[in-house]
Amino acid sequence: MPFRKLIIPILVGLFNITLLAFPREALGAAREGLLLWFHTVLPSLLPFAVGMNILIKLGFMRFFGECITPLTKKVFGVGGAGGVAFITGVTSGYPIGAKVIGDLYREGDVKADEAQRLMAFCNNAGPLFIVGAVGLGMFGDAKAGYILWAGHILGALAIGLLGRFMRGTVKEKDNRRTRKDAGHLRTEPFGKVLGESVGNAMEAMVLVGGLIIFFNVFFCILHTIFKPDDMIIGGLINGLLEVSGGARMISAHGPDAISLSAAAFVIAFGGLSVHAQAMHFTVGTGVKAGIYLSHKLLHGILAAVFTTFLWLLT
Repeated sequence: MPFRKLIIPILVGLFNITLLAFPREALGAAREGLLLWFHTVLPSLLPFAVGMNILIKLGFMRFFGECITPLTKKVFGVGGAGGVAFITGVTSGYPIGAKVIGDLYREGDVKADEAQRLMAFCNNAGPLFIVGAVGLGMFGDAKAGYILWAGHILGALAIGLLGRFMRGTVKEKDNRRTRKDAGHLRTEPFGKVLGESVGNAMEAMVLVGGLIIFFNVFFCILHTIFKPDDMIIGGLINGLLEVSGGARMISAHGPDAISLSAAAFVIAFGGLSVHAQAMHFTVGTGVKAGIYLSHKLLHGILAAVFTTFLWLLT
């Protein structure tokens, strides 16, 4: 068996061994991740996910998307469903943007090439997390939260505009997906639609919670072993894995140009926990992980630049 096929099993085996070596730290990190999911992520994302599922299943997103198609074609070079995905992504937070893109693809509202382009700028952190949790909760400064949010949105918009020039991101056969010929609005029993929407949203939230806990423990183990002295460097490393933990460490440095630019990068990049969720929700859409990650890295850099510029201006 080629060694590259053994890399992941070996790494997972080492991870399990470290759990036995540091049981107290691992248990505390798992509990912290669980509480973060239960008290913050679940109540903030679940209602929105249920509502979006209902609108998609009833066909309203297709109807609304066609209404804004002229605008989205002119600005982003995508159909109206892409505008729906962008609005959802910047208002709801990770990973709802990716989930909506996957759902729209499966409903026939976006094609594979559009899904790849939309993933570049539609899977974003929401204002509740950036302004509330990071700005007020971590930095203790509402101004810092609004500046972070503005830099985040500007970075996403910049990538969306640059995405007009993207070509050849998926195989030709994946581009042949056609829209369904059903009417704009459907007349399925609302009880059925509601039940399916809640079930789908809960399944998604359980996945999100599991990944948050896993990556929280993973970082705790790394931090226990290597113990980085600089909070910003430690926060950047943590943020590459899990965004909220990274932002929390960076905020200990206080609100200034350096810490805010670092936090902006971490939030816009999203962390491997968010990316694992995004890849799960877009399975079968033709979205390539490498292209998606390169755009999230670019989003992180742009958000850091915009945030620093806005902070120095105010």
